[in-house]
This record gives sequence, C-alpha cells and structure tokens, in this order.
Amino acid sequence: MARTKRARPRRTSTRRTGAKRPRRSTKRARPKAKGLHLTRKVQKQILIVAAVVVGLLLLIFILQNSSFVQNRWYGGEVGRNAVYGKVTSVAIGVAGRGTIHVQSYNTGKIYTFYTGLRTRYNITNRYPAPGESARVSYVNDQGYRKATYVRIR
Repeated sequence: MARTKRARPRRTSTRRTGAKRPRRSTKRARPKAKGLHLTRKVQKQILIVAAVVVGLLLLIFILQNSSFVQNRWYGGEVGRNAVYGKVTSVAIGVAGRGTIHVQSYNTGKIYTFYTGLRTRYNITNRYPAPGESARVSYVNDQGYRKATYVRIR
C-alpha cells in the first residue's frame, strides 16, 4: 500500500487578528518598602552630586599641596601692603606731610613711609611717637611707600 500525502490545512499569518490579549494595567503592584524608597533616577542624581563634590574636594586638596597655590608671607610682613613694627622716628610737618620710619618686628628691616593729607590715623589728631608700636598700611606709588592708614598700638 502506498501512502498518500494528506493535505495539511493551509497556515495563515501568525498575527492574531480576532482575539486580543487583555491589557495590563499601567500601574504595577509593587510591594511596599519599609523605610526610604528611592527611584533609580533619584539614585543616579544623588550619585552624580556626590561624585562632583568628591571631585572638587580632591581638586582643592591637590592644588593646595602643589606649587600652584602657595601660602605666602609677603616678605615676612603682616600682609601684602602692611608692616607691623616699632616706630623709630617721625618727621611730620604742619600740613601733615612728612615721613615715618618703622622697624618691622618680623624681619627687622626699617621701612620709610611718606605721609600726607590722605593718611588716616586710628587716633585722630595724634601722630605716632618714637618707640610706639604701629601697623602701617601703605600704597606703593612709583617706588615710594605712601602710608594710607596708621594704627597706633
């Protein structure tokens, strides 16, 4: 007996045409977490902020220990344009013009400061006397140190 081939039913496309799958609801039922629950987006944002802060702290630490940022004492004095020391001599005329010589406590150098009408003193109407301590703030004007503020101590 010879076997005959049976005719198979013809296949249609694999797409479902009539019956639709039931839709899922858009909200998934998630188990309630005890305590603080952060989404992935919030976790990423927190990590980025933490990485930036750590990076800035490392950058500051590296720059402070390198030669780029230096703690400078301006010639061993109190500040960039300030000298604190003992007044050695004073020669001020009637109009307030004159010179003050101050020996620095830090370096021992003697500085000459020129005074004028724009020089202010912490005690008004009184110039420093020789032997007193004074802190002199000044401006360097073409190589001449012009006193702007004299604090007598």
